[in-house]
Amino acid sequence: MATTLPPAKDAITVPFFARVRAALDSFSPTERKLAQVVLDYPINLAGYSASELAQLTGVSNATVTRFIRRLGYDSYEEARRTARLEAATSGLPLPSAGIALSPSTPNCALLWQQLQDNLTATLAQIPASTMDAMASALHQAPAIFCVGLQHNHMLARSLRGHLMSGLDKPVYGAPAAGETIEDVLARIAPRDMVVLFALGGIRADMADLCERARKLGAKLICITDTASHAPPSDWLLRCHTTPHATEVRHLTDTSAAQALAYGLAAHTIQWGAIPFELI
Repeated sequence: MATTLPPAKDAITVPFFARVRAALDSFSPTERKLAQVVLDYPINLAGYSASELAQLTGVSNATVTRFIRRLGYDSYEEARRTARLEAATSGLPLPSAGIALSPSTPNCALLWQQLQDNLTATLAQIPASTMDAMASALHQAPAIFCVGLQHNHMLARSLRGHLMSGLDKPVYGAPAAGETIEDVLARIAPRDMVVLFALGGIRADMADLCERARKLGAKLICITDTASHAPPSDWLLRCHTTPHATEVRHLTDTSAAQALAYGLAAHTIQWGAIPFELI
């Protein structure tokens, strides 16, 4: 539940920026966005009006007002005077005339927050029982094929490296250099496991590989994003990949998939090292 800090005049020993950091968990999503910009660029509050700060950060004037009152200040001007005084006494540079930050100015804090949000949303939809079932199946599979092309190939190689370091069984990256779909299928046997990375979509030949592998008796884990088509799978895991800025919408965010690959490998290796009851 959102909380409001004590009035600033009753807690003068708590600096403005420390108050912002202390209240981060109590802010709404829009207030937190505003807070991150204020913390990233400590001169902003001292150098901009409430309307300018709202426009800069892409929030409403009402959000700025709630943000300031949540910190215990009676008005924006009171908070700005405090921030300016703190910047001056701490040696932080004050804004010069004519300096302006575009709303699209790169902001690493917002980037980290978006990546964290994507990972949280991804993991929230995967029950522990699903992770257990996949780990058990991977542990029992005679061989594992980590499949992916382009940026998905890097994810497949990462998972393969993790699994090879902890499992005593063949773990392949596919397709290998110069290898055809038929070559891959010739190596797949019943009860093998295919882990397909398909962020950004899947080619027809890769979809065909997955379909034919399942007909051979192999199991399939498909890891893709929330918007792309996925082939019929034994386990389908969708990663959230929402970009934090319009300028990077053309990039494929693989962060949640990378974390998922590591978590799946670690859980599988633990599953084999501890005498769990196999599902």
